[in-house]
Amino acid sequence: MSTDHTSLSETPRLSTGILLLIGVMILLLAAVLGGLWINSGTSATETEDYDRAAVRTKNLADLQAADSNALSSYGWNDQAKGIVHIPITNAMQLVLPALQTSANKTPQEVQP
Repeated sequence: MSTDHTSLSETPRLSTGILLLIGVMILLLAAVLGGLWINSGTSATETEDYDRAAVRTKNLADLQAADSNALSSYGWNDQAKGIVHIPITNAMQLVLPALQTSANKTPQEVQP
């Protein structure tokens, strides 16, 4: 008489569990590889972002050049109204004496 402790009802459950585990692992592997394949190429959005960044960089450089020119030169802002702009260093030299005299004054008390 044989002493086989494995019954016939346990063998199919064991093989079904192993097949189920292998199936789940194959699905996970396929999902990971699919995600890597999708993210491997450059998308149209990335190309558009590079183009947009190049345009923004050029616009920023143009704006900074215009600002630098306005801060370091003489010119008309509105000739009809008589509004001009002067270099910032000259403007600071003109305003500094007025600020120094107002700083030397004693503050007046406010009457309630």
